[in-house]
Amino acid sequence: MKTTARKAVDPIIATLLLIAIAVAAGIIVYVYVNSLAGGLTQGGGQQVSDQLQLDAYNYVAGGSGSLTITVRNVGSSSVQVNSIFFDGTLAGTINSVAGSTCTATSTSSPYGTCAPSQTLTIKMTTNPVGVQAAAASTSHTIKILTATGGTATFTVVAGRTG
Repeated sequence: MKTTARKAVDPIIATLLLIAIAVAAGIIVYVYVNSLAGGLTQGGGQQVSDQLQLDAYNYVAGGSGSLTITVRNVGSSSVQVNSIFFDGTLAGTINSVAGSTCTATSTSSPYGTCAPSQTLTIKMTTNPVGVQAAAASTSHTIKILTATGGTATFTVVAGRTG
């Protein structure tokens, strides 16, 4: 049996080629990730200016389910409160809207407009006629939508103040 001589790349040159390929691949990945991260961090995007914070609430369990919430505008621009949802349904009975520092509009949408750092107090009935009253210590979700599409979601507990 006759063997033929094979010519191959010297092991040192093969090692250098593998190192060069690995370094080139590393540089390509670095440039890609750096350009992606740079675009995401420097591109900006619009800062959300509608920011509402729940300052206080008083939720009387049973009966008509009287709920009073006070929200504060902690954003950088005026906020107009357009819709209020209670447990996923539009809050139908808004008894009163008082703006200690906000402009309270009415008991129908829009409810009021708050400049930064101002508060708005909203009193509502959570149990319409014929609906079972909320049991004490049950959690409920309040969702407030603003004119520009901002959303603020809070959790209140029946029979408590916070």
